[in-house]
Amino acid sequence: MIFQTQMNRKRLVLFFCAFFTAMLVFSNAATAAAAASFPDVPENTVNFGAIEYLKSKNVISGYADNTFMPDKTINRAEALKIVLLASGKSVTTSGDLPFSDVKKNDWFYPFVSKGYELKIVKGYEDGSFKPGSNINLAESLKMILLSFEETIPATVDTAPYPDVEKDSWYAPYATLCKTKQLSWPLSDGKLHAEREITRGEFAQIIYRLMYVREKKLEKFPMSTDWQSFTHSTDHFEIKMPFDWQVIRAGEQTVFWKQDTGNEQFSFGRSYPNSATVVIAINKNETAVSFDDFLNGLKYFTEGVTQKMTLNNYPFAVISFTGQNRFDYYFELPNKTFLVLYADAGGGDNNQYLMEEIRNMIGSIRYTESASGTDRDALLAQVREKVLVKNDGQSALGLFTEIILIETDTIGIGTGPIDYYYSSEYEVTLKYERDSNTLLQIRDGRTTAF
Repeated sequence: MIFQTQMNRKRLVLFFCAFFTAMLVFSNAATAAAAASFPDVPENTVNFGAIEYLKSKNVISGYADNTFMPDKTINRAEALKIVLLASGKSVTTSGDLPFSDVKKNDWFYPFVSKGYELKIVKGYEDGSFKPGSNINLAESLKMILLSFEETIPATVDTAPYPDVEKDSWYAPYATLCKTKQLSWPLSDGKLHAEREITRGEFAQIIYRLMYVREKKLEKFPMSTDWQSFTHSTDHFEIKMPFDWQVIRAGEQTVFWKQDTGNEQFSFGRSYPNSATVVIAINKNETAVSFDDFLNGLKYFTEGVTQKMTLNNYPFAVISFTGQNRFDYYFELPNKTFLVLYADAGGGDNNQYLMEEIRNMIGSIRYTESASGTDRDALLAQVREKVLVKNDGQSALGLFTEIILIETDTIGIGTGPIDYYYSSEYEVTLKYERDSNTLLQIRDGRTTAF
């Protein structure tokens, strides 16, 4: 392999910016509350951090039954109330409103009045406000950014997303959303601004904007509320997005973003909107130095190597011209080498997948010792908690790493059902949120209970 000792200036600047951002992400990560404020928003779910943050700021309070219903679509009246409270606007009535469907005795009247006064919202041509109509993503971005008095781009020269024309009415709001990373596109790389969004998604956008302003950041650090994966024997911890899968492949661990839009069924081949990060440990049994290890690598194509210190560990990255492929190497404190092979497809989602990969790499931490927990003993403890009401979270807490792989929002008539998978113990747990009950446990990764 040919090692180039100098990178061009532009590439070097971009590289350092990406990784220093990733390090900032990890160190500034928000601390989750010890217990969920809402039974239907458990820990280790995508909106937990956002909803706990807004609850702590007295922006949201949930429904009378103490649920938040994060998967329920949000209407115009609910959205306006949340955003005005979040942005600190004093809510007072200011005369009559020109809306035929907003009366002074309506709970949302003060919020609609204030929103109309501030020109955050307006009505429809038929004279209605439609407070009960669901709000889409484009409308949400406009409402939120105007409420927080963000500086909206006067003109948009380039389409911010493949499905957002630069001259569309919401292009300025979509551009600012992208710049600050307030919302992530769907898995095809498109914003789909016309889609109705949920209460959880709406809370997520507000939370990210408040977090950016509070921390004085240019954009929201993507890994702030990601789930953590800890390998019990290879001495590493990594943060990962909620929609990535973890697969054990012999002595290696595969993190996979599946391209469902193109019907990808295996991580073995790269698809346009897929990505993989494969992690392996080189035990360094011959006790070579990190430099000698790097110098001994053999490649069939020319790569560009950059060495530095990342997270206080000796670190190197090898990039390949014209490819969405990067190899990363850490020397861990125990003198083993952590090796990460990252690959992303070249579709519309590429830039977002690469951002996620950079944040994953930036989150790597060494763990001092393996758990040493006997598998059979731990699973026996878990099985003792099956069908024990109000003890489900303690059962999930017995695992050092566990990820949510699917949610059945309808459940079995009593509320949402979550399926958690532990790749370390190779079991799936079926959990009922409302009663905080572990319903069942099965070997392997499955939702077929």
